[in-house]
Amino acid sequence: MKKRLQTALFIFLIAAICSLNGGKAQGASEIPEKIQRNWALPDCGRNEEAVILSKHFYLKFTKADMALLPAALEGEKSDYWMLDLDGADVPARLEEDGVLTIGTSAKGASQKSKWDDLKLDSTAEYTGCVTTPKIVPKVLERLMRYIDRIKEQCTVSVTNECAGVLFKLADADNNNKLSDKEIRKGVASAMLFAELAEKETLTKKEGETVVKNSATPGGQIAEALLATYDANKSKNLDYNEILADFKAPSLPVVKETLLKAGNILPSFKVVALALD
Repeated sequence: MKKRLQTALFIFLIAAICSLNGGKAQGASEIPEKIQRNWALPDCGRNEEAVILSKHFYLKFTKADMALLPAALEGEKSDYWMLDLDGADVPARLEEDGVLTIGTSAKGASQKSKWDDLKLDSTAEYTGCVTTPKIVPKVLERLMRYIDRIKEQCTVSVTNECAGVLFKLADADNNNKLSDKEIRKGVASAMLFAELAEKETLTKKEGETVVKNSATPGGQIAEALLATYDANKSKNLDYNEILADFKAPSLPVVKETLLKAGNILPSFKVVALALD
């Protein structure tokens, strides 16, 4: 009984800390709306690199590796923005022809008010794209469409609203039902997100390995969810079925994934600890 009380108290304290952190995160300045889109280098037809900027995140994907970082607006200068990419100050300028220039700056660059005064180590020019550059794998493309909503709904706690966003992420055909296949793909997205949340950068090969290795746990999680929530035995999860009283399956891989994802979304760590 004493051990249970200690565990409950520990989870309560973490939840309180997460609530405070969540409040701070919500108050951070969002990435400027003008540059919240898909960017490709050198252009949308030829993708050597791709950058996706959302309200709260920065994803960079090359032929060799990928990186996912929390992002925010650090400050607005006279003709450029200073972005905060997980604590690093990165200058970015939107040119009149729609090209986004992102620089690697030297120390003290954040004190300069004009772009031309910056002593940049290097720059990269990205072209704005209507669709997601093909170099970005499908498993990340859909994740980036929902990642801001996941952060906003799942920062403090995993509520029904949070579960609803995660459901929509997995519901690839938008029919308000999750098939076994969609659950498996959703698990692949979750596991890749979790690895990026823990390590920030993965090689392309490492990312492919994560997706490949998600097949077995994906099947286990799909089986557990269908057994628990498929009330009418339709072999699909209905939106209303899973939102009634959703709880993550008590599987080791689920806890591991939640703990890793908790590096960006602290509430997921609380859920992971509660699985014990």
